[in-house]
Order: sequence, then structure tokens, then C-alpha cells
Amino acid sequence: MTVTVKIDAQGRVVIPQVERERLGLPAGGTLELVSTPEGVLLERRRQATVTSDEDGLPMVTLDDAGTVSNVEAVQAIHDQRDDR
Repeated sequence: MTVTVKIDAQGRVVIPQVERERLGLPAGGTLELVSTPEGVLLERRRQATVTSDEDGLPMVTLDDAGTVSNVEAVQAIHDQRDDR
């Protein structure tokens, strides 16, 4: 889906309500602006906590229980491992 939005004089962009609801973006939420060769990407960031179960296997818990990609889960596991 492509949606055209305008940038106001203060540099703000309004994400249409239907898209905010579809993506689960709460009012006051935070997005990360990522520069790419193609332009910019807005990503929703979720806080993930990695713990270990009784067998020592990593468990990823998200503060907002939404869908998480494999890439995000693996990155959280790597971040926890690297912090040891």
C-alpha cells in the first residue's frame, strides 16, 4: 500500500489513522528513522528481554505482545549473549 503524506513547516509527518491502527502504533509511541540507499524507513521498536528457561534455552519476551520477526528475536539473543 502506498500513501502520500505531507511534511509540515516543523518537519512533522502525519501517519494516517488507518495505518497507525493496522501497524499497532500507539499515540506517543516511538519510531526509529533509518536512512537507506532508497530513502528513509520508519521502524517501530519494541523492547525485548531475553532470559533462559530451565533447560538453558533462550526465551524472548516482548513488552508489547505483538508479532516479532525472526531477525528481531535472533538479534535480541545475540545482544544478550554479547552482554555476558
